[in-house]
Amino acid sequence: MQTLEACADFVKRAVEWKAGAGYMGGTARRDGGQKILRAIDIQTGEVKWELPQTGPANSWGGVLATAGGVVLFCEDGGLFSAADARTGKRLWQWPAELVWRSSPMTYTFDGKQYVAIAAGSNVVSFGLVQ
Repeated sequence: MQTLEACADFVKRAVEWKAGAGYMGGTARRDGGQKILRAIDIQTGEVKWELPQTGPANSWGGVLATAGGVVLFCEDGGLFSAADARTGKRLWQWPAELVWRSSPMTYTFDGKQYVAIAAGSNVVSFGLVQ
């Protein structure tokens, strides 16, 4: 699971409520933060491993776990990475150098598995070794 550890300050301001109008009764400011990829045992809730990421904590890329035990994820610092699902050991990374706004997906073509992800204005696809 991709997590965001961050704090925010919320400030209420005096606003008169009006039916049918948007109501934004305050402001929020986030102070820093860090993205962390975590593997959590769904039976116990125990954190099995973590991969802290570097970056400004403003990306929204997702995670894809394969049946072959590989977790593909979009790192906050601009890397597209793969980790071992059991241990969290990093297996591979590709430096896209961008802020992720999409999640990886997988597909099969002519009997071979691929992973694709939107990277900026491009879609990048990688073939998986079997």
